[in-house]
Amino acid sequence: MDLRTRSALTNAVIGFLVGALFVTIFSGRKPDTSKTHVIAPLSVQSEDTYFIGPQDTSAVPARREGYVYKSNQYQELYDKTWTEGGYPRQSCWGCRFATDVLHKIQVHTVLDAGTGNGALVRLMREHGKNAYGIELSRAVLEKECPDMLQKGWVEPGILTNLPYKDNQFDLVFSADVLEHIHPEEADQVISELVRVSSRHIFLSISLKGHTKKSGENNDEAHRHTMLRPRSWWEEKFRQHGAIPNRELLWAMQERDARYTHENMRECRWEGSQSDGGLYEVCIVDNKWLVGKREQENLRRERCITPDNQELEPWFFSFRKVR
Repeated sequence: MDLRTRSALTNAVIGFLVGALFVTIFSGRKPDTSKTHVIAPLSVQSEDTYFIGPQDTSAVPARREGYVYKSNQYQELYDKTWTEGGYPRQSCWGCRFATDVLHKIQVHTVLDAGTGNGALVRLMREHGKNAYGIELSRAVLEKECPDMLQKGWVEPGILTNLPYKDNQFDLVFSADVLEHIHPEEADQVISELVRVSSRHIFLSISLKGHTKKSGENNDEAHRHTMLRPRSWWEEKFRQHGAIPNRELLWAMQERDARYTHENMRECRWEGSQSDGGLYEVCIVDNKWLVGKREQENLRRERCITPDNQELEPWFFSFRKVR
């Protein structure tokens, strides 16, 4: 065999081996895991399925042994707010975005923490969810959703003392409630919300002190008693065993970089210098729908936190970790 023939044969063999290697790599054949027991790393999202419950249950959530109903000193105030015109009848702040959340994560059992008139529980049940609600104001439950109160789908109670056993809900939901608690309650409320969740927690928490004043008195303007920056809330939930769900927050939270201080007004500093620090909140001209679409509640201005350009409502999303 001469040198030229030998060289050609060598190149052919090398080409065959390289081609075989590429076919092996890119053929898409799956390894036989029955023998090797190699399990590919799971994404965080796929891990969610290990923590959520059956997706077709109508079972009543299990209750803590020895649970005793308690109220607090704010019940009378919110009874009046709900029944004497402070909040519009059948208003539902969270109804504007709740269904968006349901279409982005897999959940079936839901707790609405601070359900108000129960409208959000009713909406979630219309979407096939096994939903329940707890509310400080017994008066609004009796007035606006007595049917659900009778069925046990909603009940009076407080967020520092939830009646359920641990890990009862795929999703704990709360819409603009936590800004109404008091600083000394924050750790207990967050601990309880995390405790009864099996995986997901999704909240809107108002960061503004710009609250609407009622026609007859100024009480409503002073009810945002727990104003803290996003970083404070996220750290608090982390301390109690829940980490931010960044992908869901990215999908839900609206930001707008067009706004600068030149087109903002009524800017004010909120928060506590000694507990989480201060943060700025301003008003901008920005039309948005509040509550259920059929209410046609169009507002022409909304608040923004200039530091991160986030527009209200401010969303917070967490996963419970073990």
